[in-house]
Amino acid sequence: MVKSLKEFRDLYLEFLLHFSWRQWVALGVAGHADIKDKWIIDPEALLLFTCTIGRYDARLFDEVLDWLDVNGNLINIQRLRNILKKENFAGGKVLSAIAKVSTGRSKCLKWRTLLKSGLNEFTNNSTPLFFFKDGNPMENYGEPDVNFNNYGFARGKIKLRGHTQPVNITKNTGILIKLRSLFGINARCEIILYLLTHESAHPSLIAREVYYSQKTVQDILVEMIQSGLVRVRTIGREKHYWLDKRKWFEFLKQDNGLLQWINWPAILCALEIIWIKLSNNRILEYDSLLQSSELRVLMQKVKPKIETSGFAEILSDDKLYPGEDYTGVFIEDIKRLIENIRA
Repeated sequence: MVKSLKEFRDLYLEFLLHFSWRQWVALGVAGHADIKDKWIIDPEALLLFTCTIGRYDARLFDEVLDWLDVNGNLINIQRLRNILKKENFAGGKVLSAIAKVSTGRSKCLKWRTLLKSGLNEFTNNSTPLFFFKDGNPMENYGEPDVNFNNYGFARGKIKLRGHTQPVNITKNTGILIKLRSLFGINARCEIILYLLTHESAHPSLIAREVYYSQKTVQDILVEMIQSGLVRVRTIGREKHYWLDKRKWFEFLKQDNGLLQWINWPAILCALEIIWIKLSNNRILEYDSLLQSSELRVLMQKVKPKIETSGFAEILSDDKLYPGEDYTGVFIEDIKRLIENIRA
């Protein structure tokens, strides 16, 4: 069973990297990917995810830096911070280093809010930023990058290629970018997008899904009602907001047949947590019973995130698989989740 878990770990990393490439290429990163996704891409969640997974592919990581150099103004920094705080992604320190790079290259001052104090004063204490796929650290060659070094990460000097393409806003994957280009970088874009993908919703539910406070969402919806383009109905004692999708899709010149909402911050955080566990070689050294127990605890942690993100009923009930039998069930569950994300 240890061998099969190691084999699965390698396949899992390949999936995470391929998925990340596919999403970023859809947003304009230079690269090749077969893009058939039906859902909306969430750039904030994807960036946080890449702060961890991108460390296993230096080319992907630097192409994302190139994308931010061109399109960093399209990132919603406040929402990025909200997601980081609520989901507790592991790459917060890497994000601060990226923000330092973006602050130095851009006139967009909003990145400064992501900078953290307590910079590394001793450059020889830095740890490698990048890893090989087997988990071994990648040695640095040439002049080190000061920005990352100051945050405790050793890597070579950044050399952006400038190959980033414009975001394809005609595809459903880029509809959030289209809305931000139209309405600005604010919560209205996510609220509209959520209503475009649901029949109706209460402000508290919308707030949880789009990662803003309920008051922020409530206030915006009250303002939007005055436009006549967003409507409200009372269900029981609650107010549910909705809009005329057909008219909105005609206005946006968007195909509504394939538009699909996914709570990407939740699912990507779950995938990251799983990877962090599997990347620790100690789990491969455990006996089969302890290994199964560790995986059971892991899934209890991430299962709520997976089920609330739009992938319900994929995971098995671990109570039905006692003892060491659960390791195989875990592998099959995650494989099934991967297939659903690929679909």
